[in-house]
Amino acid sequence: MASDNTPRTGTRVLAVEKSTESGEKKPSWHGMAVTGIIFLSVVVLAVVLGISGSKNGSYSGGSADTQSQDEPPSQVGIGGDPRGTAKRLVDGVPVGYAHNQTGAVQAAINYQMARSSHSYFTDEKGRHKTLAVMMTSQALRRQIHNDDTGMQQVLTSLGVDSSDDNELVARGAAMGTRVTTYTDQVATVDVWMAGLIGVTNKNAPMPVSASWTTYTMTLQWQSSDWKISAITSVNGPTPLDAGSDSPTSVDEFSTADREFNAPPYVG
Repeated sequence: MASDNTPRTGTRVLAVEKSTESGEKKPSWHGMAVTGIIFLSVVVLAVVLGISGSKNGSYSGGSADTQSQDEPPSQVGIGGDPRGTAKRLVDGVPVGYAHNQTGAVQAAINYQMARSSHSYFTDEKGRHKTLAVMMTSQALRRQIHNDDTGMQQVLTSLGVDSSDDNELVARGAAMGTRVTTYTDQVATVDVWMAGLIGVTNKNAPMPVSASWTTYTMTLQWQSSDWKISAITSVNGPTPLDAGSDSPTSVDEFSTADREFNAPPYVG
């Protein structure tokens, strides 16, 4: 499929219209948007292996201090702007994490951000390269199969193909992290993510909509770096939608998607 090397942008949340009276109808796409969000949470990131461990950690901010690099804009990575991270890049993904708990958390955030990007959905070869960077050797083949299947199902459900994949909005940003288990060889990290998915087309089956998901990642220390061995996900925590009088128009969302920089990787 065609890939877009331009930074994917836009961080506004599309609010569903609220009914002011019990008999007022919601927008016609409301049910499909909800169905699409649930579909993405369950199907796109499904994995075979389960995760064990107690949930006794506490949430902390998902961002960290970053350090600028001198790479030109054309070197923008898969998930965010790699110039905002001190990590070495392999196929656009930051690698080279510290062999400690902080390094495991940073790896979990950056890897999920890479998996939430526009190009990850639309560029199969690029997706395989991304997974080869972040997965353990034992888990790679399984994750390629799962994500290829899931991403294609999402694109099909949204009516997106290579001729119009530039209309797809897909991105994610970390809201917080929680370490549930840690040793110097294996870590389990929860990453609470806000996401956007949808198409900037008036005839799209699902407009750009927000989702909230917690991804649980098991990471192993392999080849002198943190690598993912398993991923699971659950919906939420989901905040109350303060809402607005009406959703942002597709034209305005398309403009915002071009003009707003993606969240940077954590450093």
